Amino acid sequence: MPVIHEHDVLDQLAPVAGLLTSLGNRFHDAGFAIALVGGPVRDAMLGRLHRDSDLDFTTDARPEQILALLEGWAEAIWDVGIRVGTVGARVHGRECEITTYRSEHYDPDSRKPA
Repeated sequence: MPVIHEHDVLDQLAPVAGLLTSLGNRFHDAGFAIALVGGPVRDAMLGRLHRDSDLDFTTDARPEQILALLEGWAEAIWDVGIRVGTVGARVHGRECEITTYRSEHYDPDSRKPA
């Protein structure tokens, strides 16, 4: 297994540093936490975060609060996943999905939430 160096991961995230900073500050200033999660984190650690990769975030903000924070700031917003707590947006030209924290329960015989 290859050794992952901090500077390699930071180099991978450099193209989205402005987005991460401005989105993070926006949520922080409103009293919410937000974290980059999932595939983008994995890809950055593996050295393969692509310029057109979407970014996934999780937050303690509720969907209606996410919408309010993004309204008039994001380039576009869509709420097709709002039923499961996910708001989509285009920020700094990149597609993002922001999902409210949730817990899921799984049937032992399935990989899908029950």
